[in-house]
Parts: sequence; C-alpha cells; structure tokens
Amino acid sequence: MRARTVKLSLAAAAVAAVGAASTGLSLRAEAQTPAGGAADAVVARVGDRVITAPEVERRLAQIAPFQLQSFGRTPEEIRRNFVSQVLVREQLLAQGAAAQKLTERADVQDRIRSVLRAALLQRLQAEAAASSPVTDEEVRAYYEAHREKFSAPAMVALWRILVATREEAEALLAELKKDPSPQRFKDLARERSLDKATSMRGGDLGFVAPDGATSEPGLKVAPGLLEAAARVKDAELVPEPVPEGDRFAVLWRRQSRRPVSRSLEQEAPSIRQILAHGKAEAQVKQLLERLRAQDVSGYAPELVDLIDVTSAGDLQPLKRPGTLASSRRPGAPPPSPVPRNDMR
Repeated sequence: MRARTVKLSLAAAAVAAVGAASTGLSLRAEAQTPAGGAADAVVARVGDRVITAPEVERRLAQIAPFQLQSFGRTPEEIRRNFVSQVLVREQLLAQGAAAQKLTERADVQDRIRSVLRAALLQRLQAEAAASSPVTDEEVRAYYEAHREKFSAPAMVALWRILVATREEAEALLAELKKDPSPQRFKDLARERSLDKATSMRGGDLGFVAPDGATSEPGLKVAPGLLEAAARVKDAELVPEPVPEGDRFAVLWRRQSRRPVSRSLEQEAPSIRQILAHGKAEAQVKQLLERLRAQDVSGYAPELVDLIDVTSAGDLQPLKRPGTLASSRRPGAPPPSPVPRNDMR
C-alpha cells in the first residue's frame, strides 16, 4: 500500500511537471515586466500557482548562508537552483497531494491545524510584544514580588535514623563505622528508623534551611540536629547520638549548599520572558473566549466517557453504549462451552 502511494505521488508530480511545462514554466523572470512592476515579476509558473521574485527573496532570506552554499558557487547559480530544487519541487508535490485529495485525510488535517495554530500563536506573541512591551518598572515589580525565587539561604542535606534509646544509636554508629556506605545507611534506616515518614527514603531529610524547613510539606527538622550537623564537615557522620525529644538520632551530614542571591540585573532577561509570555497568553485567552462564543455551537464532553484510558495512559478501543466489560484477560483463550442437560 505504501509503495502504491509513493508511485501515485511520483506520477502526480510528473503530470504536474508536464502541465507546468506546457503552460510556460520558466526558471527566469519573464522578459516583460507585468503591470504591477518589477516587484511582481513572475519567476515560475507551476500549474495554477505563480512564484514571484519577492517570494524567492523572502524564502532565500530564511536560509542560513552555509546552507545556501549547497545550491551553487555563484549568486546566480544559487538563485536558480533554489527555485528549481526547492520552490518548484514544493509546488509540484503540493499539487500532486491535492490531486490525490490528501487534504481530506484526518491525519493531514491534524497537521494543517497544528501549523495554523502555531502560526496564530506566533503572531499573537509578536503583536503583544509590539503593542505592550515589558517595561523596566514591570520587571522590577515582579522581582520584588518574587524575591524568594531569586535568593535562598545556606542549606545542608541531612540523613537521619531515629531510634528509641542512646544505646541503639551507639550500636548503629558502630555498625556504620565498619561499613560507612550510603547503601548501608539507607538499609538501616528502612529497617530501624522509627520515623516512618522518612525511613522508606533511607532517612533522607533533604536540604534543610537554617530555620529547619525542608522541601517536604510538614517536615521540619529540630534545631538540635542542625547544631550537631554544624560541628562536622560534608560527608561526615556526627560521631555521637543526637537527642531528639525523648529519642535519639544517628545523623549524617551529606552535603551543603551555599546561599544564593541573584540581582535584578541578573534576572531581568528571564523575567522579561516570563512577563512577555504572560501578556501573550492573556491575548490568547481573550481570543479563545471570543471564538468560543462565536463558533462553538455544540459541546458534549460527557461523550468522551466512552473512551477508556488506562492508568498507564493507554487508550482502549471505543466501547459501544450498553456493552459490558469483559472479565477475560487479554490473550487468554475463550471459555469452554458449558454442557447442557437436555430434558427429554
């Protein structure tokens, strides 16, 4: 089927090329200047499509210089080969696709909509940037309102095993001195730690701020642990059990992070991008609201309930209304028929 489609495409392109030649396909500008002036000079005709000099110039401007060199050694050779090998070829294939009615295919229509959508969004972004450019005052206001994003205090990463008694903590420390590997610490944390919220993570508390806050919601480290961690270097175990309430902790300082403080000047370019994106999104939202009120005449989202999406994100075949789900596993043989007792 694929080979047949390729043959049809080549045949359609050949037919279009013959038709273009018969209508006077020319790879040079026409000798006579049209009424519109030199700017409208026709470089080539391909079927019912006309390629003009301004179009050639626009397309050439989009090509990187090193790529243009592949079309020839002189400017004249580059221009002629670009028209012949790119623009004319595009039109031949496009008209061949139209002759085969490829635009009626669902997958092709999806791609066309995707291109149109991207072009519209790009235009809206350009219009937003031109009509409402991001000002220095807006950048400064955003920076002041989100200072926590651009600065962070010094932090330390801690691993901890929490046990009931000092003796248990000392025994764990002695065991870790024999095998001071991260894997051994994690195994012991999963087996012995009384803090079940962190034991399954191998006792990893994450990075801890000076006030004891962590990235985990509801998890805050006691001040005594931070004081004990401050007495050792990165990658060192705290040599003694650390009291934590009425329990004791085996503590490992894994690494530290320096304080971060980025200035307005450093963050200004990224803030401008954020604000420009927000303005463009506002224009997109307004356009969608207007188009929705104008063009959406029927909307029944409940019908998609017929489409089954598995927990893994796979789509199941569309179910017909009224059908019952099969309890047979995929690939399992059909059930054997049940014998009937004929009543005679």
